[in-house]
Amino acid sequence: MTALYIILGILLLIFLILLIRVQVFMEYSDTIRLSVKVLFVKIRLIDPDKEKKPKKEKPKKKKKKKPAKKKEESEEKKEKKKKPNMLTKLKEKKGVTGLISLFTSLAKIAGGMLKGLFSHIVIHRLDVGLAIKGSDASDTALTYGRICSVLYPSVNIITSATKTKDYHVTVEPVFDDSRETEVYANIHAHLRVIWAVWEVLKAAVKVLWVRIRL
Repeated sequence: MTALYIILGILLLIFLILLIRVQVFMEYSDTIRLSVKVLFVKIRLIDPDKEKKPKKEKPKKKKKKKPAKKKEESEEKKEKKKKPNMLTKLKEKKGVTGLISLFTSLAKIAGGMLKGLFSHIVIHRLDVGLAIKGSDASDTALTYGRICSVLYPSVNIITSATKTKDYHVTVEPVFDDSRETEVYANIHAHLRVIWAVWEVLKAAVKVLWVRIRL
C-alpha cells in the first residue's frame, strides 16, 4: 500500500505541475521589456533598465601570447558559431518597423506549424497604438495605409488563432508638426504547461509514424 500511495503522490504532483500557468508580459515602446511569470516567480528576460547598470570589472588574468594565425582562426570560428537567438532578435526590434515585424512573425507562427499550440494560448490583454508621421502629408497618408494593410490582418490572425479576451489596435496618421511618430504595445498572455507538453507529444508521435511508414 505504501508503494501505491507514493506512486499516486508522484502522479498527483506531475498533474499539478502540468496545470501551472506560464504568463508572458511584454511592453514595446522605445525599448522592449519582456518577462515570464511562473507561479509567484517573475523572471525578466529583457529589461533595458537592468542592462544599463554598469557591471563590475573583474581583474584581468594575464594570458600567454599565442601565434597571430591561431588567434585569427579562433576568432573567425567564434564569429561563425555565434548566431543571434530569439531574445537577441527581439532586442534589435525598434520603432514602427520592429513592431510590424514582430506581429507579422507571430502571425506566421500562429498560422503555421505551431497553430495547435497557439489555440491553447489565452491573451488577457493586447493593446497596440501607433501614431504615424511621415516627411509630409502625402508620405504620412501612404505610410499609414501600408501599416494598416499589414498590421490589422496580422492581429486578426493572432486573435483568431488564440483565445483572446481583450484587444485594442489603434493606428492614426499625424499631420501635426509638433508631434512625432509614437509606437506602443502591451501584451499579457498565458499558456498552461500541460498544453505545451501535449503538443510536443503529438509532434513526436507524428515524426515516429512517418519514420515507421518509411
